[in-house]
Amino acid sequence: MVIAGLDIATATGVCFGKPGQTPEFFTRDLGKGQTHDLRFSNVMRLTHELIDQHDVEFIGIEAPIINPRRDDKAKITLLHGLVACVRGWAHLRGVEARVFEIPTIDKNFLGAPSRGGRDARKWANHKQCQVRGWSPKTDDEADAGAVWDYACASQSRAYAIHTTPLFSRSNGTLPKSEGEKS
Repeated sequence: MVIAGLDIATATGVCFGKPGQTPEFFTRDLGKGQTHDLRFSNVMRLTHELIDQHDVEFIGIEAPIINPRRDDKAKITLLHGLVACVRGWAHLRGVEARVFEIPTIDKNFLGAPSRGGRDARKWANHKQCQVRGWSPKTDDEADAGAVWDYACASQSRAYAIHTTPLFSRSNGTLPKSEGEKS
């Protein structure tokens, strides 16, 4: 099963692959400064690409962070709209897409809910990706990697058990899946 993890924003971080294998990363610019409608259509194109070109069968999405003191109605509409477009397109194609809350993702990927704010969380996600031998180029991609890891754990019992501290290798790397070279 190919799983994707998304950190959705105007610059959307993407991570995808099969559980237990080294995932692939990229960032998609949805159109900074462009209309909401254009960005909605671009995120639907991205979802279409993941399903049709990369055979994604499950999509995990990081829940939008909403700060009422900072975010205006337009930004809130955009963030929720982007997530809704991914979920709607995936549903049309018979692919499950699920939104995961950040504290849950952090507990799974980092071992505990992140403390220290946005920058500390992004740094911790990037470091954890490096420990696992993954190569995200941006913080958005590293965040998508954390989402992908939790999505894999939610869809694959074998992946979930091998990524828990009790059963994982002491150096933080994941066991190789069948067919993957050591």
